[in-house]
Amino acid sequence: MTGADRDDTGQTGTKAARAKLSVKSRTQGKTDRERFVALAFCRADLLLELDGHYNIAFAAGVTPVLGATPETLKGSSFLDFVGDEHKSYARDLLTGGGRNGRLEDVVLDLKSTAGKRIPVVFSGYRMPDFDDHYFLAMKVEPVRKTHVAAEDLIEDEWSGVLERDSFARAAVERIQDYDRTGANGQLTFVRLDNVKSLTETLGASEKRNLMNAVGGILKTHSLGGSTAGQLDAENFVYVHGDNVDPEDVNMKVEEAAQQLLGDKAAEFGARSSTLDADGAGLSEDQVARALVHTMQQFCTGKARLPVEKLSDALDDMMQDTVETVKFIKDTTERCDFDLVFMPICDLRLGRVHHFEALSRFRDQTRAKTTFQIITLAEQLGLIVDFDFAVVRQAMDILGHMSKRGPLPPVAVNLSSLSLAQPQFVQRLIQVLESRRDMNRRIMFELTESAEAEDLETLNKVIQEIRSRGFQFCLDDFGAGSASFDYLNALDVDVVKFDGPVVRRACASDKGRDMLSSMAKMCSSTGVHTVAEMVEDKDVANKLLYCGIDYGQGWHFGKPSPDPFTFADRFVGAD
Repeated sequence: MTGADRDDTGQTGTKAARAKLSVKSRTQGKTDRERFVALAFCRADLLLELDGHYNIAFAAGVTPVLGATPETLKGSSFLDFVGDEHKSYARDLLTGGGRNGRLEDVVLDLKSTAGKRIPVVFSGYRMPDFDDHYFLAMKVEPVRKTHVAAEDLIEDEWSGVLERDSFARAAVERIQDYDRTGANGQLTFVRLDNVKSLTETLGASEKRNLMNAVGGILKTHSLGGSTAGQLDAENFVYVHGDNVDPEDVNMKVEEAAQQLLGDKAAEFGARSSTLDADGAGLSEDQVARALVHTMQQFCTGKARLPVEKLSDALDDMMQDTVETVKFIKDTTERCDFDLVFMPICDLRLGRVHHFEALSRFRDQTRAKTTFQIITLAEQLGLIVDFDFAVVRQAMDILGHMSKRGPLPPVAVNLSSLSLAQPQFVQRLIQVLESRRDMNRRIMFELTESAEAEDLETLNKVIQEIRSRGFQFCLDDFGAGSASFDYLNALDVDVVKFDGPVVRRACASDKGRDMLSSMAKMCSSTGVHTVAEMVEDKDVANKLLYCGIDYGQGWHFGKPSPDPFTFADRFVGAD
């Protein structure tokens, strides 16, 4: 080898070239890694690598939000940094994603070492070539505006599972998150046979133990241990992975009842119907509609659900909607409905102050409740004719009933959607002009105020009605952030506090203080107050303490077709 073949270090040209190439390769590799990490941080605040046991093998980014450095995070369990209410849910997602590889836009709460809640949205991928490790990219503060916070969900006090509306909200999110992992989610509806007759024979303690056992079993087998709900007294539902056997769950429910009640549970049984919770290709709104429709169908008592997949429920819902539209139109035209009267009583004296007239359709074969049908009528613009039919029906009924003696006034519901229609307002004013004798027998209650777009025009209509001696009530007060705007813009005689507002007020000192403040504000402006969902004496006393004037709920009486059922509580009845 000649001197020309060596460089100044004494290495051969070939070795020197290889050394330079190696250094260049390492430098390039480092640059590439840094570039990939930099690109990842365009989307994420925090990058994590998890091993097969969900322990953190690598961390980068804003780890201080977790109260730790990248070095101290290594070896820690990722699940230790997940909020308690989401821990089981996160484990289910990682397990499901482990079978299918990918997680996309999952929303959950992390927690720092100091216990601070950190809402995040994350995506991830499990790579077989890296010992099946998970690689997660997390963004602090979810992009999904509709993320359901655990504290906003309401549980049934007996079973401990989510109430119907809360379940629907939580299930939509869980179904879509689980579906994004590629895992197969399922929705199982459970009917408890003879549970109504059974619980009527039980004491409060036995009933609570039974329902708590049922709820506990369903929660245990649901996604995250928290995606189970109660639809009514006998129907339940839970979301779960395809590794759960619903028949096995039914058996556990029946065994629990036998252990708790012995021979009393001889007629008790659990039956279920399961469908695939396939949220793929559906928007959040579509999943919600399909879910609510399926829940309604199951609660009608059908032995089997009309669909096998959640996505198929949309087609079934469309057909059902077409049939319901025809039903609404026919019912309105024929006035094929009855009115029942629910008392609204003075909280201090228990006397009936007025009634609310509630519609009941005579055709009892409909799968939907009256409330659901009226809600659909509002959504489809069919409520205008129905509202007018109810007003005429109420006047006719009260005209006949006046012959039996004095009767407290009756509140008839009017949708803000109807009052926004000039033709409806014109027809209503004509009727009120011709029946001024009714202004002490009928008052009006504004529903769907949140849908009102032009409050100034709406208030003018309300004043047209009030100027003829008819009182006006604002429904669903306190239900939204705009309630005070409505009270400021609309001159009314009474406001009715929404049921959930009342429930929160009775559940905490803070809730009671807020309700007291709102009641005081109404009183100072000359507006009387009504509270919904007064189910017992304890609630009535709490509301009276808050300064509420009147209450409505089963504590004062269920709706009756004959308001004179409550005649012993009319003013002057003594």
